[in-house]
Amino acid sequence: MSTLSKELENLNNPALGAIAIWRFVAGYESGSETKAGAPFPLLFIILPMILQPVILELMKSTFKPSGLRLFANKFAEPATAKNDIVYSIQKRARDMRELSMNSLKLAIVSDLVSIDVQSGLVYPISVTPLKRSISKEVDEMLRQAEKLGAWCSQVTLHEISVILQMEF
Repeated sequence: MSTLSKELENLNNPALGAIAIWRFVAGYESGSETKAGAPFPLLFIILPMILQPVILELMKSTFKPSGLRLFANKFAEPATAKNDIVYSIQKRARDMRELSMNSLKLAIVSDLVSIDVQSGLVYPISVTPLKRSISKEVDEMLRQAEKLGAWCSQVTLHEISVILQMEF
């Protein structure tokens, strides 16, 4: 197996996705004034965003208090000029739907998250970060997933769809 194939296999791993979903949901709950769970449709934006290197880099360069709007505005800055990346999130979410669902299933059976079927909200079972040593790259992805969750908790689902140019 080539190095590139191995890297793709590692990134398209439901276990990594499950942990990313868990950190996103934990970030959402901690960022929410009411400690609300994350709306189910948001679970499909996590992997398309943290597995896209350009988006991940811009997330890393945006402070947590700045929020989702300031993050998205970076794509339109003349120095960055990557508006097409924002528009591609919708397609990437569709393309990665199966991986996202498999990751969610694994997160549920691993007792990382639970879904309130009445409200459609997803809650973390634990908010304690991982204690095991993980690679620097994976740790960075998880921190950005948590930050994304906190950003999303500060705006409505409609605002997220407008900011990220997506339909839910």
